[in-house]
Amino acid sequence: MLSSYLSFCIFINKPNKIINLKMEDTLSYFERCKIYDAERAEKIRKQFLSNSLNNSQKMELYNTAINGNVDKLKELVEVKKYNLMEECSASGYYWTVLHYASHYGHINVVNYILEYYQSHCDKVDLLNLQSNLGLSPLLISINNSGSTEKKKQIIELYVHYDIIDFKVCSKEGDDIFDLCKKQGLLEYLLSILKED
Repeated sequence: MLSSYLSFCIFINKPNKIINLKMEDTLSYFERCKIYDAERAEKIRKQFLSNSLNNSQKMELYNTAINGNVDKLKELVEVKKYNLMEECSASGYYWTVLHYASHYGHINVVNYILEYYQSHCDKVDLLNLQSNLGLSPLLISINNSGSTEKKKQIIELYVHYDIIDFKVCSKEGDDIFDLCKKQGLLEYLLSILKED
């Protein structure tokens, strides 16, 4: 799916020239809306975001995310049947376990969640659920002040599971390419997208 999307967006009319283009020129091949779609973000939240756990249970999810405790998270999800799409931030911020794990760079937790939803028919919407600022977990990962290597690993996971939503744009008008450029990761992102 990603490969065909990129073929459509990047390689329009110039299938072999992308390799010789400069990074800035490559971006011109992507269809970029660069406008936060509040209506779409809210629709996805209403469809998938859960708010059924009590505060103590939400804290259990939150703590597994910020501490990177994937074994405890598996227990909560697989044994206690907690919903991974539970809002575990303060109400209205719309952060799930995936948002927090991405923010703190806990690759093991991010991978577990992406794998958990791999066969879900709405995985792209689910795994790119936007926060109150319009940031998806992937954008949060790229935008944080953490390790560049962890950011790269999370980007790789999103590419591997074919779940990057290129239409997601923050309220500030930044898409994945803008944030990667600001963090010195744009060339890396484009190189792994080409490989895929």
